[in-house]
Amino acid sequence: MPPKKGAWPKKPSEEAVEDEHERLVELSASATTDTAMVLAAIQEMSRKMDDRFNSLDAAMKACQAVLDEHETRLSAVENMATDHDGRLDAVEQLAKRLDVANRALQDKVIDLEARSRRQNIKIVGLAENVEAGQAADFVSNLMPALFGREHFVKPVEVDRAHRLGSLRAGVAGKPRVMIARLHSYCTKERIMRLAMEKSPLVYQGQRIHIFPDIPPEIWKRRQLFEDTRKKLKAAGLRTGYIFPSRLRVTNGGVTSTFDTPEEAKLYADNLVPRVDC
Repeated sequence: MPPKKGAWPKKPSEEAVEDEHERLVELSASATTDTAMVLAAIQEMSRKMDDRFNSLDAAMKACQAVLDEHETRLSAVENMATDHDGRLDAVEQLAKRLDVANRALQDKVIDLEARSRRQNIKIVGLAENVEAGQAADFVSNLMPALFGREHFVKPVEVDRAHRLGSLRAGVAGKPRVMIARLHSYCTKERIMRLAMEKSPLVYQGQRIHIFPDIPPEIWKRRQLFEDTRKKLKAAGLRTGYIFPSRLRVTNGGVTSTFDTPEEAKLYADNLVPRVDC
């Protein structure tokens, strides 16, 4: 019950004071213990966090070291790539020059081979062993027999002649081709002209053919003109080849030469329709 107005509160007893004092002491001790536990927990947490941060810092330093190493290696690779690009460019330039030189050398070799064959002729269709082992003498006598002695003031000189391929191939299949080297280029040209004029050629009842001996590379180049040449020939124009592989066309006494199949085709496309009219 509250004291009446104007009355002093009653003084607590000593026992009550002591009890209150003990209670406060216990509360203070408990608070001190709790504070110590909290501080200990905080210190333990701080220690663990320090350990984890130290571990993380060490891991980051290791990662940084690896990254630095990778950067160094990448820089080295980039430098090597740059060096390789420069060397590759140099190799490509060298390869281009070598290719040009190689093509020039190939053309020279083909030209030399073709010139070494310019006095050769190939005879196709002769029966096996008709030459009786004397191929050069046989070819020398064959030319006047085919074309007439009036076309040859003196005997045809043949340096050498032989069959191409093995004897077994000739016996088993078609007769082997005979190749002959004439002593005179003019004689060879006369024979080729007569072969065209007197075609078809027949010897001992067998159809034979006489061709110039030309390297296969030049044959391939000339074959590129063949469609156009046949078209012009069918239109009545004279055609032929100039060594090594230039097409010659004669129309009304005017001779034209073409270095590429495209030029010859354009000429034929423009000319043949007018000739047909």
